[in-house]
Amino acid sequence: MGIENRADRTNGNHTVPADDTAAAEVRTTVTVQEQLAEAGDRDAAPLSRAAIALLRGVVFRDRDEALWQAVLRERVRLMDYFQVIGLQLFVDEADEYAYLRQDESSGLPRIMPRHPLGFSLSMMLVTLRKKLGEFDAARGDARFIVTRDDLALSLRPYFPPVTNETQFVTRIDRDIQQAVQMGFLEPVGAEAAYAVRPLLRSFVTAGWLRDFEARLEEYEAYGRQDCGKEEEK
Repeated sequence: MGIENRADRTNGNHTVPADDTAAAEVRTTVTVQEQLAEAGDRDAAPLSRAAIALLRGVVFRDRDEALWQAVLRERVRLMDYFQVIGLQLFVDEADEYAYLRQDESSGLPRIMPRHPLGFSLSMMLVTLRKKLGEFDAARGDARFIVTRDDLALSLRPYFPPVTNETQFVTRIDRDIQQAVQMGFLEPVGAEAAYAVRPLLRSFVTAGWLRDFEARLEEYEAYGRQDCGKEEEK
């Protein structure tokens, strides 16, 4: 399951999804800044800041209004620059976020690294995406909030019965934190409560879901094996 344009990784005898999100930890910011400065661009400061932020991860309007406006204002020049190094700029003005994707057709070396996703995190993202779709249809523009207990209840049927509840909850907490780091969840006021960010729609698409469901039996077998190993620890 590739969160961008589906690119799988192999783990032992099982294929597990790979993440190609804009949250990739790319550390080329100094080079970007130097190249823009050398070009003699009189507006290099906001352009450089926007480019650096995008290389570091997703830009959200609600986190930095000035940075978001810089991305919108410099969109064309950013697209031109990133195209040179094999990256594509995606801007969603409706949901107010922007990120970079690897242009697989460029033929250039990969900048955005792929990160394999485990079975449990994959199932969590699928569950969140389905719930977000149902919520969108029913509530429109309101924020969709989930709790750790909600997720644990929804995910429990996909795992074998556990003898150690603490281990299961620890697994859920670990996956939640990874989803937060990827920009799909955002902690809100209540303890163990999270807002599901619209960014999830861009990565977990209808095609992604169809492919995942077609291979669900294989993934579930992998999940049972993986859980069994954790239970033995």
